[in-house]
Amino acid sequence: MGKIGIPDYILNKPDKLVSDEWEIMKTHAAKGFEILKESKRPIVKAGAIIARDHHERWDGTGYPSGKAGEDIHIYGRISALADVYDALRHKRCYKEAWPIEKVVDLIQSERGKHFEPRLVDIFIAHLDELEQVLTQSP
Repeated sequence: MGKIGIPDYILNKPDKLVSDEWEIMKTHAAKGFEILKESKRPIVKAGAIIARDHHERWDGTGYPSGKAGEDIHIYGRISALADVYDALRHKRCYKEAWPIEKVVDLIQSERGKHFEPRLVDIFIAHLDELEQVLTQSP
């Protein structure tokens, strides 16, 4: 949601972002939260939490607030894992889609750093189902 406040030249840049561009890109989490937070609808309020927390990292090195562990809402912890999985498995303007084996290796290497260990275990246990959903044609 917050990416609507990010300039297209940054969103669609095929190269690595320079530091100023990266700082602008990182504002999308807080922008998304600000857009959604006042809703009276529970699902939209959940979206606000996801927008705010999906780039926080289990070890506290994420953004926008540097939250760690269970200080990150469960919606954000789940979304962080889903976001990385989805982004790596799909082609983007700046990269090709990764094979599933490479994605799993990365996610497992980030267990306890980027991702909550318990959620990585659940992800691995349900990988076949997740891949089936990911690869279904619309």
